[in-house]
Amino acid sequence: MPYRDPRHVEAWVGEFLHALPGLSGRISVLPENFAEGSESSVVVVSLEGASTVTSLQPAIIDGRPVWQTVFEPRDLPIALDSAGIASLAHDLTDLATLCTWLQKRTEASL
Repeated sequence: MPYRDPRHVEAWVGEFLHALPGLSGRISVLPENFAEGSESSVVVVSLEGASTVTSLQPAIIDGRPVWQTVFEPRDLPIALDSAGIASLAHDLTDLATLCTWLQKRTEASL
């Protein structure tokens, strides 16, 4: 499946970054082997507004692949002023756009 192939996912992310070059350097594709043995990829995104480890990865829901965003747990709370909240909101908008992009590419490839 293309959505599990790191080369395909890297190409999709590359297309996305071509359209939004300001995110370059904040998004990377890492290979990951899931327990069932299928080769897959995880897209890691560095947020500017929070130091939370954030990734996008495909999951099978109701028999179809769906890209999900995973926010890793934090040991400490995040305290943000209004500018920090605006920055985080911008990050989350970019993250949602990337998740939608990957979902569309996945659906087109099936």
